[in-house]
Amino acid sequence: MVKMQLALDTLDGDEALRLAALTAPFVNILEAGTPLIKSVGISIVTRLKAAHPDKLILADLKSSDVGAYEAEMAFKAGADIVTTQGITTLATIREVQREADNWKRRAEVDMTGVEDPAARTRQVQELGVSLALYHRSIDEETTKGALWDEKSVNTVRAMCALGLDVAIAGGIHYDNLPLLSGVPIYGVVIGRGITAQPDPAAAAKKIAERIRKIWHD
Repeated sequence: MVKMQLALDTLDGDEALRLAALTAPFVNILEAGTPLIKSVGISIVTRLKAAHPDKLILADLKSSDVGAYEAEMAFKAGADIVTTQGITTLATIREVQREADNWKRRAEVDMTGVEDPAARTRQVQELGVSLALYHRSIDEETTKGALWDEKSVNTVRAMCALGLDVAIAGGIHYDNLPLLSGVPIYGVVIGRGITAQPDPAAAAKKIAERIRKIWHD
């Protein structure tokens, strides 16, 4: 079953916990977003895990150097998944993956800004990476009008064809989810499509139901 991940990108730790509590019945992964961790510290990962021990907690560190050092910090705090960047060195990606293996947890490589995400996914897969993120840039959406289209969907399809888990993020919401129908993704990351809505719980429930309908198998 395709997992739904809630991106908590608020700068307020208490607000992140409030949103997590409202939406927990409908999500599989709670993400301590990069802005949130930068604002309140890695302790938010511990707080999320303590409040929701049955959920996977992702620490969106987007590590670009000293990968094992940062990954260890997040795993000690309770993270199940940590992220590094596809645009960084293979050495850093390898170190994050090595640390994840040591903890028997997961490393995810975020492909934001990578020119050829499928080719880079193939490279990192050779390092033992089993989870990649196709992440369409929010800044490109707001400044260049970049949207989910046939090209981006085909890129995700090509990444999935490599045989590893692939999640998608960046401007995903209820209305554009059907574009990915038939693509065997691992997870869908939703941020503003839930957290910016008047009723986050209702939005999360509605999206979860659509995910189940699209990826019913």
